Amino acid sequence: MASKVEETIPMEPTAPPQQHVVVVETSDETTPCCCCCDDGCEEENEERGNWSCNFESILASISFAVGPGYLWVMPYLIYVHGGLFLLGYFFSQIFVAFPIVYLEMALGQYTSQGPIRALRGVPILQGIGVGMVVMSAIFCIYHNGFMAEMLYYMFYVPGDLSSTASCDNYWNTPSCKSGCVQETVEYDYGYDAYNYTRVTCGGVEAPAMEYRLNYVLQLSTGITDMGAVRGPLAGCLFLAWLLVVLGLSFGVKSLGKVAYVTTLVPMFFIFILFLRAVTLPGGPDGIAYLLWPSLGSNDSYYFSVITAIVHRLGVGHGGYTTLSSHNRFHNNVLRDAVVVILIDFLMVLLCAMMIFGFLGFLSHQLGVPITEVATSGPNLVYVAMVTVFSHIPAGSSWAALFFLTLVLLTYGTQLVLVETVITSLMDLIPKSLIKNLPGRESGLLSKRTMLHGVMTVAVCFLFFLLGLPYVTQGGVYLLTIVDTFNAQIQPYIFILLECVAIAYLYSPSCRRCCPALNRWMSDLSHMLQHVCCFCCATVVNGMAAVAWVYYIPMVMLIQVIAQPLMFWPHYLSYYNYVFPTWATIVGYLILSISLIVVPLGTIINIIIALVRGRPSEIVQPPADWGPYLNKHRRGVSRGQPGQPVDDTRL
Repeated sequence: MASKVEETIPMEPTAPPQQHVVVVETSDETTPCCCCCDDGCEEENEERGNWSCNFESILASISFAVGPGYLWVMPYLIYVHGGLFLLGYFFSQIFVAFPIVYLEMALGQYTSQGPIRALRGVPILQGIGVGMVVMSAIFCIYHNGFMAEMLYYMFYVPGDLSSTASCDNYWNTPSCKSGCVQETVEYDYGYDAYNYTRVTCGGVEAPAMEYRLNYVLQLSTGITDMGAVRGPLAGCLFLAWLLVVLGLSFGVKSLGKVAYVTTLVPMFFIFILFLRAVTLPGGPDGIAYLLWPSLGSNDSYYFSVITAIVHRLGVGHGGYTTLSSHNRFHNNVLRDAVVVILIDFLMVLLCAMMIFGFLGFLSHQLGVPITEVATSGPNLVYVAMVTVFSHIPAGSSWAALFFLTLVLLTYGTQLVLVETVITSLMDLIPKSLIKNLPGRESGLLSKRTMLHGVMTVAVCFLFFLLGLPYVTQGGVYLLTIVDTFNAQIQPYIFILLECVAIAYLYSPSCRRCCPALNRWMSDLSHMLQHVCCFCCATVVNGMAAVAWVYYIPMVMLIQVIAQPLMFWPHYLSYYNYVFPTWATIVGYLILSISLIVVPLGTIINIIIALVRGRPSEIVQPPADWGPYLNKHRRGVSRGQPGQPVDDTRL
């Protein structure tokens, strides 16, 4: 079916600088449909590559959102705040999470660029994208440290489950046999903060605790005693990075295929584990205890909901922008954002009920209150759940299934974090350099794809070397420092600045003096004109616009101000070990790395604009910014649509 394309015909040189729009019939582009592959799933952007099917983009986004925290953080948050937490979380997803996910997805799809290049539309705040990439790079280095321990448990624990429940091993201490272990737990993963001292008696979890600390980690005395690299954990770390290389070997083509495994398979496994949990004695009681509304009030309820939204969905990290940059231009990104939010909530509910079904069984078996076995973080999966599996029939098989699920969830998130870094680096390479490389111009073995593969190997090898300190005997101390300070306050600042950039600063000099938001809404309408119902798009876009302009910046600002006062620890501790002051200072330096690049990017772009003698470039989008392909640019646009990309900016 023919479509209409607008061509810009300039007047003769003697006439005033005017432009006429001529409508020409062409059949170069067909009208896409809103279904997954109804447009034939052809390669629209042969240079950067598209998803083989739009469904793969949705799966990869869900895989990025649903990470290991759904098994070891969210259940405990619901338990602490009561079942009403789910209600607040649901409405926060609709009115806070959805507009943010929608904005990040739409920005990536509209520009077909990663976070750094996508935010060139507001040059003065382009550093936001750089900060996201730096934060994600630090995150994915130690995130694979988590995955290394998960792989170890998946390989070794199912075959040695009896040792995890015994106090007769050489690594056990007298406190294990006496049946009492005192532990000081500081829950400061950025999603909430609780400090409590728990005395576990009767051999409830002491064997599993000592198995992890004394045998798996061989924990040293502190951060000043890093000890030797743990060979088995280092091997698992190498395997984790090898899996990342394989998953990203062909960019989104391979990532899309892996997403089926990292998304659909864990969903099925979690459902199977849930069915097993509810059939165990005490399982339904544990679920009822989880969902029962809490009668007491918790001052941190509001902050817990918002932090859970930001950290669980991974907004402000650049992942959604990266994934959607490989969408076809007219893909229904609004639908994608809705699906991701809906599946996310269902997974939160299912994971929490599964975990507390098993904890209810453990409470019933040991004859102790569920408060004695409920915990969060690594202790939940490596101690409490291992103890559960040691008490159920065929526990080894269920343990293998559980840790395989945990590995797949972590793997899916890790792939997107690393791809965010690699895509952003690839976008910074000038097109002329890529064109001069040997190889094909398009296809699975194109120049860009092969360069992407080489860069993936190089980045993963570098990150593997940087991650080795996390698998030493004192690595867990280093991991605690980095995990406490990286990706904590930064995502709130990035989301705040994203909304300010798009709603207030985007193309402020556009004709008719329309607000910046109107220009962005016009771009959205142009991108979604064929795939969205007009009424649905109008209502949803209106709601999202209100969120971007008004309350999301306010919510993020409150978080930025209140979180340091309420949640950040004045000291760091791991069990009974208290970190020295210099370790906290190092943590703040880690925090500042991803924040300092925002003003640094602003300064660099200001200097470039002034050196060129074009001060307007400080706030105006570059002439070539916008849809990646010329056929998607509107006839009257900022500059000529055929201009090459300006590679001199960040």
